[in-house]
Amino acid sequence: MTFIIDDKANRLAVVAIMALAIVSRVIAAIVIPDQSHLLVDAITYRASAVELFQHGHMASAFEMPLYPLLIAITGPGQGELAADISLSIFLVWIVATLTQELFDDRLAALFAGLMTACYPPLVFMSVVGLSETLFITLVFAAFLNWYRSNFTAASIFAVLAILTRPVFDLFAPLLVLLFALVVHRMSFVQALRRLAVYVIIYCGLMAPWWISNYQRYGSFVRLTAGGGMALYAGNNPMNHTGSGNSGVDYDLTPFIKITDPVVLDRTLRDAAVRFIVDNPIRFLKLASLKFMGIWRPWPRNEGYRSAGTIALTILSFLPILILGAIGMFLRRGMLRRLSPIYLFGLAYTGVLMIIVGTIRYRLPLEPFLIVFSGAALSELAQKVLQWRR
Repeated sequence: MTFIIDDKANRLAVVAIMALAIVSRVIAAIVIPDQSHLLVDAITYRASAVELFQHGHMASAFEMPLYPLLIAITGPGQGELAADISLSIFLVWIVATLTQELFDDRLAALFAGLMTACYPPLVFMSVVGLSETLFITLVFAAFLNWYRSNFTAASIFAVLAILTRPVFDLFAPLLVLLFALVVHRMSFVQALRRLAVYVIIYCGLMAPWWISNYQRYGSFVRLTAGGGMALYAGNNPMNHTGSGNSGVDYDLTPFIKITDPVVLDRTLRDAAVRFIVDNPIRFLKLASLKFMGIWRPWPRNEGYRSAGTIALTILSFLPILILGAIGMFLRRGMLRRLSPIYLFGLAYTGVLMIIVGTIRYRLPLEPFLIVFSGAALSELAQKVLQWRR
């Protein structure tokens, strides 16, 4: 016995879920005070938006341009907030649609959409002025289109995600091949054609950023001049926690005389690599600390260590972690189809274990847990229906 949801009931449920998504985010925008004193990246993004609009380059050497460009277009404050909330609402639809695409299960899709609509970390991130909402929405739009074999659209979303957060640059071309060869079972030649399309789109969309970087630095910088900083912050003699807090986990004072951002980036990268090579046991210990920092159920940031915040974080994350694991087990026969999600999750976690691990950086993986949680809840609901009958 399975649930049968007719089209009218499904439409009403979707409308209710989207309404919940809107209401929860509007309420959050009203009741959550400005967080820029704790999340300083929000200030940096706005400063970069001003620089980008006035001078055509970023204020920070460590950021990609798409989110500051969004702020420059909408304006900081209410315009930025409206854009972030709209993206977060769109993400609710994408997660539900991806769940339906994966499992062909309307009830699982509705459960996934409902959880995304009211999941506190996603609601919180939609109103604090950080790039996570844009990045996650673009990543999930890329996955949805890859699953639908729309490789051109997926490539566009993937490159836009890279222009938001550079970490996705490591995964996108591999995901193109994985979806083509494993999920859609294309020939090797067909897969290479899809990869070629991705490369063309990549070069086309990245070219303005490369030109801007060349004008600023006088040399070719493909992503940012901040990769060395991220690697050094998590791998240096001062770091004992696996986190990346300036003055606690790393200190740039020894490099203060290096004024060229590109040279500084290269110097920090080389210093981090030397530290890793010279201290392999320490590196592995730090990696394990970073793993625990990524997947711990409560925040490490001292500004978010109140009892209420810790309780809300735990009560938000643990259910989707447990239900997500159950959903993965229940869908264990779909390994080929689900392999891009599994491999992305493992590889993304692995990268964070090399650089810096915090629960904030885990957030892009949590909607995937919600997808599997939807499948688990659908299965549970159908078992309850069978038992009651």
